[in-house]
Amino acid sequence: MKYLIVIGSGLTDRPIAEKDNRTPLEIADTPHLDRLAQSGMTGSVRTIPEDLEAGNDVSLLSLLGFPPETHHSGTAAFDAVALDIVLDEGEIPLCCSFVQLQSSHNDMVMKDFTSGNITSQDSRLLLDALTEQIGSDSVRFHAGIGPHNLMVMKSAPLTGTLTAPQELIGEGIRQFMPQGDEFKELVFIMNQAQIILHNHPYNKKRQKEGQDAVNSVWLWGNGQLRALPSFSATHGKSAALITTSLLLKGMGKSAGIKVMDGGGLNGNDPASYQGRVESALKELDAHDVVYLHLGELEDISLKGNLDDKVLGLEDFDSEVAGPLLEALGSRSDVKMLLTVNHVSSAALMKYTKDNVPFLVYPANRSAKPVSAFDEKILDSDPVHFKDGPSLIDAFLKDRI
Repeated sequence: MKYLIVIGSGLTDRPIAEKDNRTPLEIADTPHLDRLAQSGMTGSVRTIPEDLEAGNDVSLLSLLGFPPETHHSGTAAFDAVALDIVLDEGEIPLCCSFVQLQSSHNDMVMKDFTSGNITSQDSRLLLDALTEQIGSDSVRFHAGIGPHNLMVMKSAPLTGTLTAPQELIGEGIRQFMPQGDEFKELVFIMNQAQIILHNHPYNKKRQKEGQDAVNSVWLWGNGQLRALPSFSATHGKSAALITTSLLLKGMGKSAGIKVMDGGGLNGNDPASYQGRVESALKELDAHDVVYLHLGELEDISLKGNLDDKVLGLEDFDSEVAGPLLEALGSRSDVKMLLTVNHVSSAALMKYTKDNVPFLVYPANRSAKPVSAFDEKILDSDPVHFKDGPSLIDAFLKDRI
């Protein structure tokens, strides 16, 4: 048997008052997802342990089958693995995201954590300026994907928490700025970066064209790397991974999984779904397990774009769920698990620790029938897994 694990970041949400207390998934027209749920088995899973904050660095580990309580390392450490960055003694990595801040009274507000979905090419242009004016023997910058890059600096491990920018839309940043002596260098770098970006020709051009400037960097994602166990040794199966996420690529490489490029500079073009789906199906010929991660809907959710999320869900249904349903109909040797790593709420513009639904198609055990793949599964279905690793273990051992 072959196993396809599809992680749809951002699929689920909270009920929205102005939408008759329906979620975007309940509003969207998703016939293929619904058919998969009706014909397969559905249930719920908790991917975020109670004592950890909701985030991709936790939930994606959980769905790779590794307990986050043991293996959590923060985002930047796995990003460094993905980018093949070798850290020297006394160096630490930090995520370095280009963001757009907006003045508001006596504070600055996070307007866009993606800087208008800045391309990798434009991001590299700005990163080169930071390297030229801030880079040194103790600070170096590395290009990543789109707005998301990496900074490596000589420093003792940082013990405080640095808040991720993707949960700060509409928030005044003053209360989230790093505090204390250990973060003084980070605050200095952020201030210097703002001056450099303010004077950069790229931003002068953007402002002349009526676009918001990319006016700051946000440093976050600290943590010490804990190398993951081998996926094949843990689960007894070979695996491949298709994703645009640096974080998940780093996790995959750390676990000895074959990592495939997800395609696209930002991974936010629905037209790119086709290539990733086809790649996942092809990799099933060579591997026992294939992970297909699709993260477009997370950014849409965290920006609070309700209507865009509904449209995005319908794109996901037609471009991902539809082709997979058709492909699995002709392959009796493949079983699929489709789930969500955690809730990315457009209603709140935050992550939450809510349970998330999953479906298995085809399934070797029955569950309470459902009419649709949506959040109502969480209330109506008795099949529940307490954490991601137990769900993955049950799926790969054909208990569901």
